[in-house]
Amino acid sequence: MENSNVSLSGRMEANKSMIIGIDARPLSYPQLTGIGVYLNSLLQAIQELDQENQYYLISNGAIHFEVVNPRWKKLEGRLPQRKIGTLWMQVFVPRLASTLKLDLFWGPRHQLPLFMPKEIKTVLTVHDIVHLLFPRTMSLPNLVAERLLMQRSIRRADYVMADSQSTASGIQEHYQVRPTKIGVVYPGGPTVSKQMHSPVSDDEKLPGKYFLFVGTLEPRKNLRAILGAFALLDTEREDVHIVVVGNIGWKTKDVMSLLKAHRYRSRIHFTGYVDAARLSFIYRNALCLLYPSLYEGFGFPILEAMTYGVPVITSNVSSMPEVAGDAALLVDPNDINELANAMNMILSNGNLRDLMVFKGYKRLKEFSWMRCAEEVLDIFKKVSS
Repeated sequence: MENSNVSLSGRMEANKSMIIGIDARPLSYPQLTGIGVYLNSLLQAIQELDQENQYYLISNGAIHFEVVNPRWKKLEGRLPQRKIGTLWMQVFVPRLASTLKLDLFWGPRHQLPLFMPKEIKTVLTVHDIVHLLFPRTMSLPNLVAERLLMQRSIRRADYVMADSQSTASGIQEHYQVRPTKIGVVYPGGPTVSKQMHSPVSDDEKLPGKYFLFVGTLEPRKNLRAILGAFALLDTEREDVHIVVVGNIGWKTKDVMSLLKAHRYRSRIHFTGYVDAARLSFIYRNALCLLYPSLYEGFGFPILEAMTYGVPVITSNVSSMPEVAGDAALLVDPNDINELANAMNMILSNGNLRDLMVFKGYKRLKEFSWMRCAEEVLDIFKKVSS
């Protein structure tokens, strides 16, 4: 697997500057999650680093991103509906790209405009291949879009970036991508601002001791396993709770039925989506993050928890061991007894918690948005040369 980590020095010569278009649709949603958080953080680093190239952020709706680089512009459509964004990108953007005389177009969310003029180079980021490995966990519209467009987009791309070695290997296995066309570019870790450490009004009181889950509620996130493991704990003796942060997603009927009948229902708390300051407050007061996902292309909450000095229990599959390293407890996501045992270890062993926090801070140093931006810019230059 080719690694895209090469030196930034001497990257851009003034007489070889590029016009770059970016699919900015993930920044058009009021609540940034997943790919939106990734793109927002990476673009902040790129616009600080790159003073040579010209950029157009393109979306069918308003783009929630602060442009401070004078060589950057936002091109916002007037059709903000999420459901038509894919069609809009396929139909409208190829013509726009020609008008703008783009040298390169970057699709940071698995898809490219398939009718992009051949003279315009393309780079594609693939975060995961859920539609191949766990299709039943996806919503139908997302599944259909991925099946229709991802393989074709990978073929159209001049270069493919993956968030992890696990994802890159899966892409090569399923799509037979040649090694020189694909590389791993690790995202950065969370950036903690002073605002996130400022006092937060605790309108909804948090329990004193709680395990934390962060993510959209959908089958792949495996809340079912968390509920099953929690039922095996002696919660009254430990006085421990579960706090679940995230929007209600799709295919949640079964897990909600389990929740309703749960023996410790009164100790399980749902906050819904929360803003960054509130999320920071919830992280900082958590006992441990539970992230036993069935599959992840990367797994940002793992690094978020480490940022706030919170131990992590996560899965021993896909990219999660790659991200967590030796700084988390790894469990089989299909074994609730193993998850319950790990939770009991967190509850009973203060020395273990302290060691995990120490290792977490050390692990974070492996992930940098500025380094990620440098590698992405090197790829842009390589593809366009």
